[in-house]
Amino acid sequence: MTATAILTAWVLGLSFGASACMLSCIPTLGVALLAEDGGSRSTMELAARFNAGRWLGYSLLGLVSGGIGASIIQGLNGEHAAWLFGAMLIFSGLMLWRRGASSACGRHGRQKDSMFKGSMFGLGLGMSLTPCVPLTAVCASAAATGSLLGGWALGASFGFGAVLPAQLALGYGLGAAGQQVRRQLAAHASQLGRVAGALLVVLGVGAMVGLVRL
Repeated sequence: MTATAILTAWVLGLSFGASACMLSCIPTLGVALLAEDGGSRSTMELAARFNAGRWLGYSLLGLVSGGIGASIIQGLNGEHAAWLFGAMLIFSGLMLWRRGASSACGRHGRQKDSMFKGSMFGLGLGMSLTPCVPLTAVCASAAATGSLLGGWALGASFGFGAVLPAQLALGYGLGAAGQQVRRQLAAHASQLGRVAGALLVVLGVGAMVGLVRL
């Protein structure tokens, strides 16, 4: 394992994260962030939870590939991954629907808020398990190392590159834009959250039946 290989994995993740992966995050993470009513800092934290789940998933795939000496991606069933990701989308959508601005007060409101934030980590983790060409290449390289540490280093480096554009562009950029939108729709904050939640559920169902590919 060389520094060049790790750097190459990071650049691959960065290029992937700034292109195809960014487009995949817009209808999922973007929808949730626009409905977030806690300000720019809260939006950044929510995006960080989602991206932390993705980073962990990529790191674990690299770790396992390095440990077993074979690309774990080859054993992933795309349909099963879609069902898992779809289920997490539906769960996150339901949590966002229930959350609502009007129900965010009191102990039960805080519990729903925590469940929604936790679901974003799971959503990111589920998204990382969706097979793609760049991830396949990284896992194959991780398998070639025949090392747990080497495989983890490649997966983690790829994951860091992949999540960086989404965190900056969506977590910060979309968060700032969303704040302006929320100011104008302050009187309809609860409805905005419900619409966003319903959209995530629809996307989740679409992903499970194969109508939507993210």
